[in-house]
Amino acid sequence: MTAIPTAPAVRLRLGRSARRVVLLVHLTASLGWFGADVVLGVLAVTGFVSDDPARVAACYTALDVFAVPVLLTLGLTSLASGLVLGLASRWGVVRTRWVLVKLVVNLVLVALVPVLLRPRLAEVAQQVRRVDVGLVERLGRIPVDLLFPAFVSGTALLVASVLAIWKPWGPTRRR
Repeated sequence: MTAIPTAPAVRLRLGRSARRVVLLVHLTASLGWFGADVVLGVLAVTGFVSDDPARVAACYTALDVFAVPVLLTLGLTSLASGLVLGLASRWGVVRTRWVLVKLVVNLVLVALVPVLLRPRLAEVAQQVRRVDVGLVERLGRIPVDLLFPAFVSGTALLVASVLAIWKPWGPTRRR
């Protein structure tokens, strides 16, 4: 039987200062992403519970203006810096399960922003252009749908942080 040749592991060499800069970028982007989720959650909850059409419109307008660019920028920055850190460390990108789980969490959350959140925010933005007593009825189920992204994303980012600190599980089969 012939052994299947494996590709050599890709490993970046970062000096101490460069690694610290990349780590700082990664932590800042990841914490900023979590902070953005908290703010977006506050806006979504406020829009959901408020009876004042002007406040509802302001909350959903702010979500429409800020959510997608902020979440995509922070998520992609976290992804890129995480990949660089993974390639430059002994943990690798797919060598250990906890890093692999963090990568999957990041990819899923970043993908959900343009796929699910952006269309829903475009829909809510169209409805809040006219602020009147019927606004809440016109919004229908949208406010409930907008409660989930910040809480799901925030929880997933908290799980990723726990994984980064405790580093559970062993190596993947692909070392």
